[in-house]
Amino acid sequence: MRSLFLQAIGILFLIGLTGWPGAVWAHGVVGKRLFVEPIATEDANVQSEYDVLVPSYTKGEHGKELELGTSVTLKLTQNLGLEIEGERVSLDTDQGAAESGWANPEAVLKYAAYVNPEHEWIATAAIGVEIPYGAEEVGAEDFWGLSTGIFYGKGFGDLPEGLAFLRPLMIQGDVVIHHSLTSEADAAFNTLAYDFAIYYSIPYLQQFVKDVGILWPFSRLFPMVELNYERVLNGPEAGALEGFARPGVMWVGKSVQLGLAAIVPVAGHPKEDGERGVTGIVSLYLDDLFPSVFRKPLLGGE
Repeated sequence: MRSLFLQAIGILFLIGLTGWPGAVWAHGVVGKRLFVEPIATEDANVQSEYDVLVPSYTKGEHGKELELGTSVTLKLTQNLGLEIEGERVSLDTDQGAAESGWANPEAVLKYAAYVNPEHEWIATAAIGVEIPYGAEEVGAEDFWGLSTGIFYGKGFGDLPEGLAFLRPLMIQGDVVIHHSLTSEADAAFNTLAYDFAIYYSIPYLQQFVKDVGILWPFSRLFPMVELNYERVLNGPEAGALEGFARPGVMWVGKSVQLGLAAIVPVAGHPKEDGERGVTGIVSLYLDDLFPSVFRKPLLGGE
């Protein structure tokens, strides 16, 4: 698995070279700002893209877990997108035999309700449906779930001249409430997720602040940290909080994005036994790879 993953990254990296060193991006751009695809935080962009692989490996007090996620997002109209995502989970617990199977798949409709190119703002409303299909052994539920949320992105290119070197900063985030649609008392609880992804855009620095001489491929880097939290709102575990930090880096080519980050517990886990690990992302920008098919909305319009 590791060998195949490294080969896939190598091939997709070569695909991304087609845009060096001065490619013009179309995917995920608001004003001058390129908003990238976060690893765990929700993406406010309404663009056609394929997350080929979102791997995550953690080891904690109760054993090891490997998650291999994938998703595709399609731009239906200028502001409306549909995302379909799935995840294969493998568990190796200290208490029993190893288990593997699919987690509940989810379909998400996203509507970009507010876009401000001048101030590099985007805000997107979303509704998601979790489908009761998957392996109970890896935590899949046998009932439907419903999620409602707001995804957003904000670049700081409008900061004053005296803070010019902070202009490459940007934040992407979300606030999502998940509703369990079941009458089972033990499972009928809601959760609140709130996530932040903070980036420093080297491409923005070089192009719109000052060319400080960073050479390709390092000129395509986005140093970042994600902070991801989930709180139980009701039920026997009401108030329980789980949080992780994911410090890492993104590399973005003309049509491919690669990312790698650590996983560190920051809330709800004792320091000595909380889950730690590594995660990443391999994403293809379909609208840049196949512009004749995906650049325009699939349901028509410009």
